[in-house]
Amino acid sequence: MEHSKPYLQATLLCEGVTTDENGRHNIYNEFSQYTMGYSQPFTVLTIWRGGSNCLNKSYTEKIEIVAPDGRIVANGENGPFSLRNSTYRQVNSLLLENIDFTNDGIYELQVSLIDSQNDIVEHHCEFIAVI
Repeated sequence: MEHSKPYLQATLLCEGVTTDENGRHNIYNEFSQYTMGYSQPFTVLTIWRGGSNCLNKSYTEKIEIVAPDGRIVANGENGPFSLRNSTYRQVNSLLLENIDFTNDGIYELQVSLIDSQNDIVEHHCEFIAVI
């Protein structure tokens, strides 16, 4: 399937990511829920794929974690980077520290791809269960 614009192929939360000399990524301790009451650093890993209309465009990835009460408890960004065409892949990792997981509930991991005109090209939301 041919995509005309960039799209998010994958996103996950883990304790860390390393890249070896051959460009292979090693993901450590992926998780889908979190225990409330303490915070440890963790990494958001994203994989973006380019589209057929991406030539000569620049993008920035913005990440926010939103608490059940609407507070932004962590944020960051990667970029700028390019996604030249539909065969191009961009793997980003962002280390987030001191995240406030003191309340249980469903937190949102918001991932946005912003172009050089500051327009949102793609937006994705994942849920994090804090128990």
